[in-house]
Amino acid sequence: EDISTDGVNIPIYVWHRFYESLPTNILFADAAELDSFVVRLAYLAGKNISIAVPILDASLPEGSRIQITYGREVTRRGSTFTIRRFKADPLTISDLIAFNTISSEMAAYLWYLIENRASVMVAGGVACGKTTLLNSLSMFIKPEMKIVSVEDTQEINLPHENWIPSVVRAGFKGDDKHSGTITLFDLLKAAVRQRPDYIIVGEVRGEEAYTLFQAMATGHLGMCTIHAESAAAVINRLASEPMNIPRPLIAMINVILVMERTEVKGKPARRVSVGTEVRGFDMKTNEVLIEEVFRWNPKFDKVATSGNSPLLEKHMKKMSLTEEDIRRELNARKTVLEWMVRQGIRHHGDVAKVIREYYANPNRVFQKARVGLK
Repeated sequence: EDISTDGVNIPIYVWHRFYESLPTNILFADAAELDSFVVRLAYLAGKNISIAVPILDASLPEGSRIQITYGREVTRRGSTFTIRRFKADPLTISDLIAFNTISSEMAAYLWYLIENRASVMVAGGVACGKTTLLNSLSMFIKPEMKIVSVEDTQEINLPHENWIPSVVRAGFKGDDKHSGTITLFDLLKAAVRQRPDYIIVGEVRGEEAYTLFQAMATGHLGMCTIHAESAAAVINRLASEPMNIPRPLIAMINVILVMERTEVKGKPARRVSVGTEVRGFDMKTNEVLIEEVFRWNPKFDKVATSGNSPLLEKHMKKMSLTEEDIRRELNARKTVLEWMVRQGIRHHGDVAKVIREYYANPNRVFQKARVGLK
């Protein structure tokens, strides 16, 4: 996933999805050679890096994200670079179920909620798979809906035709302080005017968060990631500097998922550890009300459910459905997801095709999946 070097005479490291950080037998023994190499990387990204501007964040032509420091101006062991590579064929919900990152039951629940216009936030630490989960869940958005994604570097990759992928732009001189800079805040303001059904933000961390929550308050749907270790931490971070989201607005989000990078049987793993619903806002206590629906049990590597979902109950009343209706809907989606895993349907185009077919004729796809699982 990542390729990086920390300076002169230090091995280049790669980050492997299953084995994490691994040293290679390749290194730069000469400082001038390493300096020349990072200048070349900057050139490939259409940028300049120098003693005057020794830090650069950019994208390579094939879409990989790159961070570079030049010389010993800010990194004392010499020039550095970190390349974050993105798969042209992103991981899908089938992959995540196969890896046991998420259970088929939780995935079916999220599919049903997203189909019925839920806004979802994915939280977690560094490199725990937040964007991967966000991308796979975004594929549940109905194909006729308009989507606008907003990112620093494009990582979201959707099969939807009615999708505008937008990315930030640095200033013309490669420095954010110069003219021509397009920020996440700028892109979000533009996104609201493009009349999307869903606005997807790669990561919220600043003033753009307020714009996203204002958009959700006016009827848009939102999906995003945030660095936080729990649902409570998400709420506290959103309400604090620099985002300063009023707590009543925070209640616009419907579901908060927490990703965790952990170990299972001695091997690195990623898990959706908690699924929490936002029930609303209590004006008396000034608190955002949340309720845990799913929790991962690390001892057994299984997900347990509380059996109580305020969102499903609300939808049930709104649509005059019974508990049996909801149970049948969730089981149908669970069957289809497990069938895709069994059949090896994992390419994002193939997964999207099954989801589209399910929206067009759910009973036919369900029956096909049910027979295929026997």
